Amino acid sequence: MLANEVRQSTAVDLRVVGVGGAGCASLMRLEELMFGSVNMLGIDTGTAASGLPSSMESLSIGSGFGSGGDPEQAVILFSEIESSVKDFVCDADVLIILSGLGRGTGSGLAPKIARIGKESGALTVAAVNMPFEFEGRFRNQAARKAFDRLRVEADAVIAMNNDDLSSLGDSKSSLNGAFQLADQNIANAVNAITKGLETGDVRSSAVLESLRNAGESVVLSAEATGTNSPHDSVLSAFGSASTKFATVSSAVIHVEGGIGLFPSHVAEVVNEVRQQIGRRAEIHVSSDRLVGMGQDIRTTIVLNGVQRLGEPIADLEHLMDGHMDEARKPLHFSGEIMTVRTRRPVLVASE
Repeated sequence: MLANEVRQSTAVDLRVVGVGGAGCASLMRLEELMFGSVNMLGIDTGTAASGLPSSMESLSIGSGFGSGGDPEQAVILFSEIESSVKDFVCDADVLIILSGLGRGTGSGLAPKIARIGKESGALTVAAVNMPFEFEGRFRNQAARKAFDRLRVEADAVIAMNNDDLSSLGDSKSSLNGAFQLADQNIANAVNAITKGLETGDVRSSAVLESLRNAGESVVLSAEATGTNSPHDSVLSAFGSASTKFATVSSAVIHVEGGIGLFPSHVAEVVNEVRQQIGRRAEIHVSSDRLVGMGQDIRTTIVLNGVQRLGEPIADLEHLMDGHMDEARKPLHFSGEIMTVRTRRPVLVASE
């Protein structure tokens, strides 16, 4: 994909903040995809923010040696730059926070920045990486504690478990390569949300509403080629998830392909996603033809209001859902290639 082939919204003021080393790395990957057309800010207590390109704003706090893995220490240091962060977030329609959880800077500051975003009136979405299980109980508990705080402070939290990274690449991929793929997935999610906001006021409002107070969200992304690429891309995307989903309140889908991408392919993607999440979820779809992709199709799916199998309420709804007669919802097609919208669902359980 050619970076300058991604068109950006002119109607929605989107700001992105990368927090800590992992968040700043995700910013770098996102800039490659968005071609520097989104306002970005990197914050770190170490050296990551100082290494960002001049096209991004950056704020380094503390002595440059990190927070010692202590979220509370990071919060204390944050007082140095809190007013600058508020200035950056001010007047934003959408704030996206990128961070890794489990260490000091991301765990301490991501919830603080999410609160600033919501208090400013912005739709606030956090996209975070959770640590590997082998990193130990202390780090995983710290990550879960920060994640729970984020679910209170942010409208939606998109989580990617590092233990799932092995399913994103082949068996020969290095750990660094897997992290790059994870950054790419997060960047794809930001791109999908942006695309969902850029086609008209009515559609933008519907996407914003589906994200607001969505609770836990999950990003799935995969690329496929060949005759069955729409179908295969969706199956590969869902195959990368570590758990199954009993309830999903809404999905934001972005489909990218080369000159061979047609509305029928996008419709096939939608139908396959419906097979995975059921027919009650609200769906928003956008798509782009990108010459650089050739015959490939990439599908990115942001699932919102997720409840996973194994959660008591979710299992109850899943059982009930299997006995309900659900009619296919009408699809409305519009936009440059195609957009698909359905009515907002009524759920038994939601985040």
